[in-house]
Amino acid sequence: MSSVFRTDGLSIERVLPGSTYRAVAIISVTILAVALSYGAISAVSGFVWWQTLLLAVFALGGAAEFTFVGVIAAGGAPVLAVLAGLLVNSRNFAFGMSAGPFVPQDWRALIAAHWVNDESIAVARSVTGTRARWRAFLLMGMAIALTWPSGAMLGQWLGSVIDADLLGLDAAFPIILFCLIRGDLKSKSTLALTAAGVVISVALTPLLPLGLGAVTSLAVFILVAIGWMVRRTLSTRKSRTDTTDEKENAR
Repeated sequence: MSSVFRTDGLSIERVLPGSTYRAVAIISVTILAVALSYGAISAVSGFVWWQTLLLAVFALGGAAEFTFVGVIAAGGAPVLAVLAGLLVNSRNFAFGMSAGPFVPQDWRALIAAHWVNDESIAVARSVTGTRARWRAFLLMGMAIALTWPSGAMLGQWLGSVIDADLLGLDAAFPIILFCLIRGDLKSKSTLALTAAGVVISVALTPLLPLGLGAVTSLAVFILVAIGWMVRRTLSTRKSRTDTTDEKENAR
């Protein structure tokens, strides 16, 4: 099997375990269902099919599309809708940092940048090894690139018969993602930061527009940055003290 995404002579089947395919299949079905909801909401909000499709293809962020459509439907200016969508998708900055170690540093990184999202990173991190993570990332990324726009189109066409408010399928995403990242939570530092992010997000969600509450969880990176700066400062001071002591002892 030849592919422009091949990095060696091995096929995907020889690299990825069967559990990865099952995870991708389950998540894809969920994405398709949520995309139906997005398409239906977009239709009843006055968006025509090609607007719904272009937004799904080029944003490919889920929450960003819901936020954009919600702002427009509420009478907000398009500029504000775009800014809100960008803010919601700013969480992908953290996901991109996580993908950096296993994404090939060539033209494929451009495609990978568009496929970086919650699900592709979670699936990639569920396996070990740089090559396996890259293949898992591609598999989930391609699945999302197909199921999200196609589900949105189906939802757009069925918008008149689907009650999007009663579907309640968004709750499936957090459950699936938690199952995929539970291995990472064995690290005490990761668990502590995750818990802090959850507390911040839950506390601010009722006070912020739709979709922005989850982004506030990125505030934990401020704590990480502060901790890193403190450790670096203490390390520098200790190094200087040791150097001074060595000079005094030499005298």
